[in-house]
Amino acid sequence: MIKNERLDNIIKILEKENYSSVNHLAGLLYVAPVTIRRDLKILERNGLVNICYGGVSLVTTDSNRDTPWVMRKHFNDTIKMQLAKKAAALIPDKSIVFLDASSTASYIMEYLQPAQDITIITNGMQTLMTAAQKHIKTYSTGGKIIDNSLALSGAIAVRAVNTMHADIMFFSANGLSLDGNITDRSEYETELRLAMLKNSEKRYFMCDHSKLDKGFLFQICHVSELDDVICDHPLPFSKLI
Repeated sequence: MIKNERLDNIIKILEKENYSSVNHLAGLLYVAPVTIRRDLKILERNGLVNICYGGVSLVTTDSNRDTPWVMRKHFNDTIKMQLAKKAAALIPDKSIVFLDASSTASYIMEYLQPAQDITIITNGMQTLMTAAQKHIKTYSTGGKIIDNSLALSGAIAVRAVNTMHADIMFFSANGLSLDGNITDRSEYETELRLAMLKNSEKRYFMCDHSKLDKGFLFQICHVSELDDVICDHPLPFSKLI
Protein backbone atom coordinates (compact mmCIF):
# COMPACT_ATOMS: atom_id res chain seq x y z
CA MET A 1 0.00 0.00 0.00
CA ILE A 2 1.49 3.37 -0.98
CA LYS A 3 1.82 6.07 1.65
CA ASN A 4 -0.86 8.44 0.33
CA GLU A 5 -3.40 5.66 0.19
CA ARG A 6 -2.46 4.63 3.73
CA LEU A 7 -2.92 8.18 5.02
CA ASP A 8 -6.35 8.29 3.41
CA ASN A 9 -7.25 4.99 5.05
CA ILE A 10 -6.13 6.24 8.47
CA ILE A 11 -8.48 9.21 8.11
CA LYS A 12 -11.34 6.92 7.02
CA ILE A 13 -10.78 4.65 10.04
CA LEU A 14 -10.78 7.62 12.42
CA GLU A 15 -13.92 9.04 10.82
CA LYS A 16 -15.63 5.72 11.53
CA GLU A 17 -14.18 4.92 14.97
CA ASN A 18 -13.48 8.48 16.24
CA TYR A 19 -10.41 7.30 18.22
CA SER A 20 -7.79 4.62 17.72
CA SER A 21 -4.42 3.43 18.96
CA VAL A 22 -1.23 3.08 16.95
CA ASN A 23 -1.26 -0.70 17.35
CA HIS A 24 -4.88 -0.95 16.25
CA LEU A 25 -4.21 1.09 13.12
CA ALA A 26 -1.09 -0.95 12.38
CA GLY A 27 -3.08 -4.17 12.59
CA LEU A 28 -5.85 -2.91 10.34
CA LEU A 29 -3.42 -1.62 7.70
CA TYR A 30 -0.88 -4.47 7.94
CA VAL A 31 2.13 -2.27 8.62
CA ALA A 32 4.53 -1.80 11.53
CA PRO A 33 3.58 0.57 14.39
CA VAL A 34 6.64 2.71 13.59
CA THR A 35 5.20 3.31 10.10
CA ILE A 36 1.87 4.39 11.57
CA ARG A 37 3.64 6.78 13.95
CA ARG A 38 5.40 8.44 11.02
CA ASP A 39 2.11 8.70 9.15
CA LEU A 40 0.39 10.25 12.15
CA LYS A 41 3.13 12.87 12.47
CA ILE A 42 2.48 13.85 8.85
CA LEU A 43 -1.26 14.08 9.50
CA GLU A 44 -0.68 16.07 12.70
CA ARG A 45 1.58 18.59 10.93
CA ASN A 46 -1.20 19.10 8.42
CA GLY A 47 -3.72 19.73 11.19
CA LEU A 48 -5.78 16.61 10.51
CA VAL A 49 -5.27 14.55 13.67
CA ASN A 50 -4.61 15.08 17.34
CA ILE A 51 -2.09 12.68 18.87
CA CYS A 52 -2.56 12.03 22.58
CA TYR A 53 -1.31 9.54 25.12
CA GLY A 54 -2.74 6.16 24.20
CA GLY A 55 -4.32 7.13 20.92
CA VAL A 56 -5.16 9.47 18.10
CA SER A 57 -8.30 11.31 17.02
CA LEU A 58 -9.37 13.53 14.15
CA VAL A 59 -9.08 17.27 14.62
CA THR A 60 -12.64 18.54 14.58
CA THR A 61 -14.63 21.60 15.65
CA ASP A 62 -17.47 19.32 16.73
CA SER A 63 -17.44 19.51 20.53
CA ASN A 64 -19.14 16.13 20.77
CA ARG A 65 -16.09 14.52 19.17
CA ASP A 66 -13.42 16.22 21.23
CA THR A 67 -10.49 14.14 22.48
CA PRO A 68 -11.63 12.12 25.52
CA TRP A 69 -10.75 13.77 28.84
CA VAL A 70 -9.02 10.64 30.13
CA MET A 71 -6.68 10.61 27.13
CA ARG A 72 -5.87 14.30 27.59
CA LYS A 73 -5.31 13.96 31.35
CA HIS A 74 -2.58 11.36 30.97
CA PHE A 75 -0.85 13.04 28.02
CA ASN A 76 2.25 14.84 29.41
CA ASP A 77 0.79 14.33 32.89
CA THR A 78 4.13 14.81 34.69
CA ILE A 79 4.60 18.18 32.98
CA LYS A 80 1.01 19.19 33.72
CA MET A 81 1.57 18.43 37.40
CA GLN A 82 4.63 20.71 37.38
CA LEU A 83 2.66 23.50 35.73
CA ALA A 84 -0.18 23.04 38.21
CA LYS A 85 2.20 23.29 41.15
CA LYS A 86 3.47 26.64 39.83
CA ALA A 87 -0.10 27.79 39.32
CA ALA A 88 -1.22 26.78 42.80
CA ALA A 89 1.65 28.78 44.31
CA LEU A 90 0.13 31.92 42.74
CA ILE A 91 -3.18 31.52 44.58
CA PRO A 92 -3.39 33.50 47.85
CA ASP A 93 -5.50 32.14 50.69
CA LYS A 94 -9.17 33.14 50.58
CA SER A 95 -9.05 33.69 46.81
CA ILE A 96 -11.93 33.08 44.39
CA VAL A 97 -10.62 31.12 41.42
CA PHE A 98 -12.00 30.30 37.97
CA LEU A 99 -10.75 26.97 36.60
CA ASP A 100 -11.77 25.85 33.13
CA ALA A 101 -12.45 22.21 32.26
CA SER A 102 -8.98 21.53 30.84
CA SER A 103 -7.05 18.55 32.16
CA THR A 104 -4.09 20.88 32.87
CA ALA A 105 -6.10 23.21 35.11
CA SER A 106 -7.69 20.25 36.91
CA TYR A 107 -4.30 19.25 38.33
CA ILE A 108 -4.23 22.46 40.38
CA MET A 109 -6.68 20.83 42.77
CA GLU A 110 -3.96 18.39 43.82
CA TYR A 111 -2.10 21.27 45.49
CA LEU A 112 -4.99 23.01 47.24
CA GLN A 113 -6.13 22.38 50.81
CA PRO A 114 -9.35 23.30 52.70
CA ALA A 115 -7.36 25.36 55.23
CA GLN A 116 -6.54 27.87 52.47
CA ASP A 117 -10.23 28.87 52.34
CA ILE A 118 -10.15 29.09 48.54
CA THR A 119 -13.37 29.15 46.49
CA ILE A 120 -13.34 27.40 43.11
CA ILE A 121 -15.72 28.13 40.22
CA THR A 122 -15.45 25.62 37.39
CA ASN A 123 -17.16 23.98 34.43
CA GLY A 124 -14.93 20.91 34.78
CA MET A 125 -16.69 17.85 36.12
CA GLN A 126 -13.44 16.18 37.18
CA THR A 127 -12.44 19.30 39.07
CA LEU A 128 -15.82 19.34 40.80
CA MET A 129 -15.38 15.74 41.93
CA THR A 130 -11.85 16.33 43.20
CA ALA A 131 -12.94 19.44 45.09
CA ALA A 132 -15.76 17.53 46.76
CA GLN A 133 -13.38 14.78 47.83
CA LYS A 134 -11.00 17.36 49.32
CA HIS A 135 -13.82 19.39 50.94
CA ILE A 136 -12.89 22.58 49.07
CA LYS A 137 -15.66 25.11 48.53
CA THR A 138 -16.66 24.93 44.87
CA TYR A 139 -19.37 26.26 42.56
CA SER A 140 -20.41 24.62 39.32
CA THR A 141 -21.23 26.77 36.30
CA GLY A 142 -24.00 24.36 35.37
CA GLY A 143 -24.84 23.89 31.71
CA LYS A 144 -24.86 21.13 29.14
CA ILE A 145 -22.27 18.36 29.38
CA ILE A 146 -19.96 18.09 26.37
CA ASP A 147 -19.41 14.44 25.54
CA ASN A 148 -15.89 13.13 26.20
CA SER A 149 -14.41 16.37 27.53
CA LEU A 150 -16.36 16.29 30.83
CA ALA A 151 -17.01 20.02 30.44
CA LEU A 152 -20.18 21.97 31.19
CA SER A 153 -21.01 24.57 28.57
CA GLY A 154 -23.68 26.60 26.81
CA ALA A 155 -25.84 29.60 27.62
CA ILE A 156 -26.62 28.45 31.17
CA ALA A 157 -22.93 28.18 32.02
CA VAL A 158 -22.09 31.54 30.44
CA ARG A 159 -24.91 33.29 32.31
CA ALA A 160 -23.70 31.80 35.59
CA VAL A 161 -20.12 32.98 35.04
CA ASN A 162 -21.36 36.46 34.15
CA THR A 163 -22.96 36.72 37.59
CA MET A 164 -19.65 35.95 39.33
CA HIS A 165 -16.26 37.59 39.74
CA ALA A 166 -12.96 35.86 40.48
CA ASP A 167 -9.61 37.06 41.77
CA ILE A 168 -7.71 34.78 39.41
CA MET A 169 -8.33 32.49 36.45
CA PHE A 170 -6.37 29.51 35.12
CA PHE A 171 -7.13 27.92 31.78
CA SER A 172 -5.64 25.93 28.94
CA ALA A 173 -6.54 25.38 25.28
CA ASN A 174 -5.53 23.39 22.22
CA GLY A 175 -3.02 25.78 20.70
CA LEU A 176 -0.62 28.66 21.26
CA SER A 177 0.88 30.23 18.14
CA LEU A 178 4.40 31.62 18.10
CA ASP A 179 2.97 35.13 17.81
CA GLY A 180 0.96 34.68 20.99
CA ASN A 181 -2.56 33.77 19.85
CA ILE A 182 -4.41 31.23 22.00
CA THR A 183 -6.98 29.14 20.13
CA ASP A 184 -9.17 26.09 20.60
CA ARG A 185 -11.28 23.67 18.56
CA SER A 186 -14.34 23.88 20.84
CA GLU A 187 -16.75 26.73 20.15
CA TYR A 188 -18.63 26.23 23.40
CA GLU A 189 -15.64 25.97 25.72
CA THR A 190 -14.14 29.04 24.06
CA GLU A 191 -17.32 31.00 24.77
CA LEU A 192 -17.17 30.09 28.45
CA ARG A 193 -13.46 30.87 28.75
CA LEU A 194 -14.13 34.32 27.30
CA ALA A 195 -16.72 34.93 30.02
CA MET A 196 -14.26 33.79 32.69
CA LEU A 197 -11.56 36.06 31.28
CA LYS A 198 -13.93 39.04 31.33
CA ASN A 199 -14.83 38.43 34.97
CA SER A 200 -11.34 37.82 36.41
CA GLU A 201 -8.81 40.20 37.95
CA LYS A 202 -5.79 38.10 37.00
CA ARG A 203 -5.52 35.57 34.14
CA TYR A 204 -3.01 32.79 33.50
CA PHE A 205 -2.73 30.44 30.54
CA MET A 206 -1.26 26.98 31.23
CA CYS A 207 0.46 25.32 28.31
CA ASP A 208 2.79 22.35 27.83
CA HIS A 209 5.16 22.32 24.87
CA SER A 210 2.94 20.00 22.77
CA LYS A 211 0.53 22.92 22.19
CA LEU A 212 3.11 25.36 20.88
CA ASP A 213 3.06 26.56 17.28
CA LYS A 214 -0.51 25.30 16.78
CA GLY A 215 -3.63 27.15 15.74
CA PHE A 216 -7.32 26.27 15.70
CA LEU A 217 -10.59 27.80 14.57
CA PHE A 218 -11.75 29.64 17.68
CA GLN A 219 -9.74 32.58 19.03
CA ILE A 220 -9.70 32.94 22.82
CA CYS A 221 -7.26 35.79 23.35
CA HIS A 222 -3.70 37.01 22.84
CA VAL A 223 -1.08 36.55 25.55
CA SER A 224 -0.82 40.35 25.86
CA GLU A 225 -4.25 40.25 27.52
CA LEU A 226 -2.97 37.92 30.27
CA ASP A 227 -0.84 38.26 33.36
CA ASP A 228 1.42 35.43 32.21
CA VAL A 229 1.78 32.07 30.49
CA ILE A 230 2.83 29.11 32.61
CA CYS A 231 4.76 26.80 30.29
CA ASP A 232 7.52 24.19 30.41
CA HIS A 233 9.24 25.71 27.38
CA PRO A 234 10.85 29.16 26.94
CA LEU A 235 8.51 31.69 25.32
CA PRO A 236 9.49 35.11 23.98
CA PHE A 237 6.36 36.73 25.38
CA SER A 238 6.28 35.18 28.86
CA LYS A 239 7.80 36.15 32.18
CA LEU A 240 8.37 32.42 32.65
CA ILE A 241 7.30 31.99 36.25
